[in-house]
Amino acid sequence: MQVAESSNDSIKLRIYNKIGFYYIFNDPVRAKELLLKGIKQSRIKKVPFSEAELVNTYGIYYDVAGKSDSAKYYFEKALTISKAHDYKTITVMIINNLGMFHWNKGDYQEALDYFFRALEMSNSFPNSSEDTYYSNIGLIYQDMGLLDKSLEYHYKALEIRRKLGDKKNIAISLNNIGIILSQRKKYGEAKNTFKEAIKTASEVNEFGVLYNASDGLAHIYILTGEPEKAIPILKKSIHERDRLIIDRRANLSSIAYVIDAYLLINQLDSTKVYINKGNDFLVDFPELRISAIDFYSSASKVYFMDQNYPEGMDYFDKTLAAKDSIFSTENAQKIANLETKFKVSEKEKSHAQTRANLAEKELEVEQKNLFIFGMVALVLFLGTLGFLVYREQKLKNNQLQKEGELKVALAKIEIQNQLQEQRLRISRDLHDNIGSQLTFIISSIDNLKYRLANTGNEITDKLGAISKFTTQTIYELRDTIWAMNKTDISMDDLQARISNFIEKAQVSSDVDFQFEVDNALLKEMPFTSVEGMNIYRIIQESVNNALKYSEASLIKVRIAKAAADENEKVEVSIFDDGIGFQVEKAKSGNGLANIKKRAKELGGKVEVTSKEKAGTVVKLIF
Repeated sequence: MQVAESSNDSIKLRIYNKIGFYYIFNDPVRAKELLLKGIKQSRIKKVPFSEAELVNTYGIYYDVAGKSDSAKYYFEKALTISKAHDYKTITVMIINNLGMFHWNKGDYQEALDYFFRALEMSNSFPNSSEDTYYSNIGLIYQDMGLLDKSLEYHYKALEIRRKLGDKKNIAISLNNIGIILSQRKKYGEAKNTFKEAIKTASEVNEFGVLYNASDGLAHIYILTGEPEKAIPILKKSIHERDRLIIDRRANLSSIAYVIDAYLLINQLDSTKVYINKGNDFLVDFPELRISAIDFYSSASKVYFMDQNYPEGMDYFDKTLAAKDSIFSTENAQKIANLETKFKVSEKEKSHAQTRANLAEKELEVEQKNLFIFGMVALVLFLGTLGFLVYREQKLKNNQLQKEGELKVALAKIEIQNQLQEQRLRISRDLHDNIGSQLTFIISSIDNLKYRLANTGNEITDKLGAISKFTTQTIYELRDTIWAMNKTDISMDDLQARISNFIEKAQVSSDVDFQFEVDNALLKEMPFTSVEGMNIYRIIQESVNNALKYSEASLIKVRIAKAAADENEKVEVSIFDDGIGFQVEKAKSGNGLANIKKRAKELGGKVEVTSKEKAGTVVKLIF
């Protein structure tokens, strides 16, 4: 601060920014005062570079304090200033911070979008380091449970950081890798990795990283049946983060670990103290959806063990709701598209460089040809010789051109293969990870139903409903994986899938079904996987509604070409001869809302017509 007061405006404001950033994690009140002072002076002195830098740091202040709306406001304000003056180094830093902001809220798709943009921008800077963006992308995949992809990006970040000798960030990468190794049940490797992270962080007094690595080591002790070693480590981490005001949001995971540790030694009273602490913590930081999953799950175990089944079910429902808000198939598909988009961008840069090299070679050839023609004018012999050289060179040029065209064609094929490989990898991850988790839940619920058979119908009925809902979720997951495994879905594919669904529905009900497809549509262009899934879901939702509410004896599904006066190409109708209802008086529930949303995504419309005692028709035109 003494140096700042005796320096010019630019240096003074940069010092304010550095010290303000330090105070965010150590003395937030002083941080706010100093950053506001710097922002005011940067405007008075008209130093937009420093204004963008200070406003960005002020956004970090609010993000760390858990005030999301204010953080987003100042990040976007800083981005506007930076872009207006083309400050690329600050712009990429702000884009990364916006990614952190969305990541803290559990918005994976938005966060990855910002991180990939930051990584792409950094590639265009000389001597830029991409380790931060690799690390952040790895953390997103880590939270999503895509462990192989997460390790790939964390090792990329660690390699760069070891070359730079950056001990603070080396410790961060080691901590992240340790967490993944523990999730893969490689406990010995994970324990050694966490210990190396703790040692490295201690050498540079990075307490936030130190406590995170300590929590990871404590979790290993819990997983290996040594909870007595874990409890004091976790208590110290929670206390020191609160005392030093360092990364307090990480305490929710520590609280969940403490509850698990006390459960192992059967100290239920101690667990409830930390359950209350965790609930209070979520009031201050409601956006921590990721850590909330582990906390709710741990709390659910406590109350089930204490035979407080209503409270246990409440926390169990909160666990499922938190998972459902984050680990959706739609988010996984969007995330895959982001990474593919970034890799395609890298390929395009490579192709541009190849074309530039070919242009340089063509220019060299042209210069040689000019020289040869000059020699022909002087000496006939040399001209003849030059002609032969020219012809040979031209053949080489043609060969180079054909080789270049072949490389471009091969690159395009490689990109298509990578896109398909990515699609298949995500579908496998969905099947292996989420599918196996849902199957485990069904098995666990069936065990609970068996153990609670004598406790009353209310609990067993509730567990049965959850088991049925989870089974249905597995079927829907399989349908989604079916669509993801296909680049295009033909009408034959869609017809087979719908027929399979109708056959299952007919077996489980007394209703007669009719399914018709216009033969003219079988030769039409195929649908995309998203279009095919939307058509299938609309039919599925309409048939299920008819089975639940219409009391129908006949349900008819028909797919045909739209009428000649319609601009759209396809018409899907679902008819039932049930009791009907008054459309204008009916409440629009989630089912009808979902149908309309999917129709909108298809670029079409949905019409519902019904009369009491005269049946119902749901018509999709697109």
